[in-house]
Amino acid sequence: MAHQVETNFMNALPPSLRPAASELYLKENIDELVESRLKSISEVYEKAYSLSDEQWKRVLNAVILTKFSKIHLGSHLTAEHLAQLNYMVKFTLDMQDATIDEVLIFLEENATTFALWYKKLIKTN
Repeated sequence: MAHQVETNFMNALPPSLRPAASELYLKENIDELVESRLKSISEVYEKAYSLSDEQWKRVLNAVILTKFSKIHLGSHLTAEHLAQLNYMVKFTLDMQDATIDEVLIFLEENATTFALWYKKLIKTN
């Protein structure tokens, strides 16, 4: 089976946020995206796009989740990596206090491809 990338997160962005999301998706790696989400977006992007903090949060969440769906989950990832992925999934979905089942229900209703990836993440962990 070919690996599918979840497109629903980026597709759900309003048109005004898509150029910033596209540029981040194409130019930044996951580590830089996560750092931007946990801290703040770089000045380069702040100057290029006039977005509010809330809009940047939404853009970064969508791009991070989309990039996560591209990660091949397997034995090459340590338990710490898997735990960090799970934490960031919950964080970017704004579901930090949710159970795994609650996250899965949300994903199955809103991002079916990502739901399959998340199930594999939980099984691999």
